Amino acid sequence: MNFIKTHWFGLITGIVIFFFFILFILVLLSPRQDNLRRGFIPCTETMAENLLSCEENKFICLIKSVVKNSWCDIKVVGKGIKLWLKGEQTAPWSNYIFVPELTSEEEYARNAKIEYHKNNSDVKQEMQELKKLNEELENEQNAILPQE
Repeated sequence: MNFIKTHWFGLITGIVIFFFFILFILVLLSPRQDNLRRGFIPCTETMAENLLSCEENKFICLIKSVVKNSWCDIKVVGKGIKLWLKGEQTAPWSNYIFVPELTSEEEYARNAKIEYHKNNSDVKQEMQELKKLNEELENEQNAILPQE
């Protein structure tokens, strides 16, 4: 008991540092991309949005964003433990350490092509206009520059 009375501050500080080190390792091991946006991904996206919106008092805004992100990460870990205790998942870490569901490269390419055509509806007409502008530019250059 005398040891605890003497070293209480170091013990509490060590426990807090150990807790955040474990949280850091869990976030480091978890997937960073997932189609279903599971785990720590929503927390990280929210932190990124908050950091991008910081304009005044950037240092204070940065600290607030990081603290909010840490609190969000703690909630994700707590939710995993709660779901595990209820029997809704097999392990306490199943909601943030998992095999991510990603789109295949073919599906990604197909989606990108659809998105491109949606945003650029008439590619042929656009190419014809670019060719016409290129010819006009060449004609202007030929008129300005002396022929050799």
